[in-house]
This record gives sequence, structure tokens and C-alpha cells, in this order.
Amino acid sequence: MVLGIGWATWLTWLLVAFFIGDGIMSAIGPEPMRASFVNWGFPSWWHLVNAVVCLAVGLLLLFPATRPFGFLLGFLECFAVFATLIRHGEYAHLPPGVVLFAVLVLAYWGNYGLKLPANAAV
Repeated sequence: MVLGIGWATWLTWLLVAFFIGDGIMSAIGPEPMRASFVNWGFPSWWHLVNAVVCLAVGLLLLFPATRPFGFLLGFLECFAVFATLIRHGEYAHLPPGVVLFAVLVLAYWGNYGLKLPANAAV
């Protein structure tokens, strides 16, 4: 515990910062990022969809009641990234996504263990 806050909460907040930062960068849409989306067959505005998803993950992870949905959306986004990179043979770009997925799994496990969360707002 640091400052009375458990490691899983700190790790979750790190994920919040990452996803919100990534969402902001995706919304700005630097040219290389936009070019990558187009090369993968997505429309030129797809960086905005990615921005909305990343911001949603970050905001959902921020609040304990919606955190399980944030983890779920984060996992789904990782799978979409994996599918896109594998489909286009860009295996060298997989390791950062695998690390992100591992951090998501670790944070989920730290927050909920191996069970599905019972306190998710429905």
C-alpha cells in the first residue's frame, strides 16, 4: 500500500491515465497514426472512433461502479488491435499491446480476483 491505497487501485489509475492520454492523442490524430489506420483499411476518420473508445475505457475505469465495464472494453480494444496487427502481418507492433493487455489482466485480478465483479452497475 502506498498512501493507504492498494497496488491494484494504483495500477488501475495508471491505466486511466494511459487510456485518457491515448484518447486525446487519437483525437488529435497525428499524421502517422491516421496513415496507419488508412493502410489497415479503416476510413480516414477512424482515429476519432479510436479516441472515443480510449476515452470511454479511461472514464469507465475511473469510477469503481463502472470499472468492470472499463476492463471489458479495454480487453475488447486489445483484441481488436491484435486482430488488426496479425491480419496485416505487423507482428513487431504486437509487444506493446501484449504488455497493455497484461497490465489490464493484472489490474482486473488485483481488483476482483478470478471472479466476475458483483458490484457492477447495471
